[in-house]
Amino acid sequence: MRYIIVLLCVSITLFSCTDLVGTFEKFQENGEINYVGKIDSLKVHEGLHKIQFEGFLYYAETATDVIIKWDDQQYTQSLEGYGKTDVLEILLEDLEEDLYVFNVYTVDKNNNRSIVTTLQANVYGDKFIAAQNPVLYTYTSNGTGGFTLMWNEIPTLMQVLLEYTNHDGDKRTVVVPAFTMQTEIADIQPDTQLKITTCVKPNKDALEYISLPPKYENFK
Repeated sequence: MRYIIVLLCVSITLFSCTDLVGTFEKFQENGEINYVGKIDSLKVHEGLHKIQFEGFLYYAETATDVIIKWDDQQYTQSLEGYGKTDVLEILLEDLEEDLYVFNVYTVDKNNNRSIVTTLQANVYGDKFIAAQNPVLYTYTSNGTGGFTLMWNEIPTLMQVLLEYTNHDGDKRTVVVPAFTMQTEIADIQPDTQLKITTCVKPNKDALEYISLPPKYENFK
């Protein structure tokens, strides 16, 4: 009886292995499965109605194209002329404000694919802008025709743009970075406007600062 049990176990094992090999061969469809190298360290930079993909091509040496799919849309970028040490940057523009899921992969000349990289990212628009608050400030005259602006708070990931005309009639733009307490505008032309625009970066890896509606001060 003991020998019968051993033979039965061996038969079941052989049958299982044969079945597994057959399944693998069917999956291969009588050929090897060739994977193309994917874009390495792929990440996204979110922006205003746009998004930028960035990654390294080190492992995608045999790839001919990179394909990005989302919803019912697809974008294909040729990799002709790129080298394995290059950084790939792809900018998608004119996107609606929304949360997107992107599937990214490479293909070679034989249409072999890489493993798919899935990324989720926001594209910003009017709703994001409407939800932001501009930087608050006060200002005083310095007594010589100029003005000093005192900022309530400019937090991280925010900055303020000051645009005005100076005494020589030239257009000037001053970028006021985060955590600045006060800014002096000494050379503004009398009876002209100072344009004050708060700019918000949605996150530290975002593509750009997004401008809120500007405010105008009339200095006389």
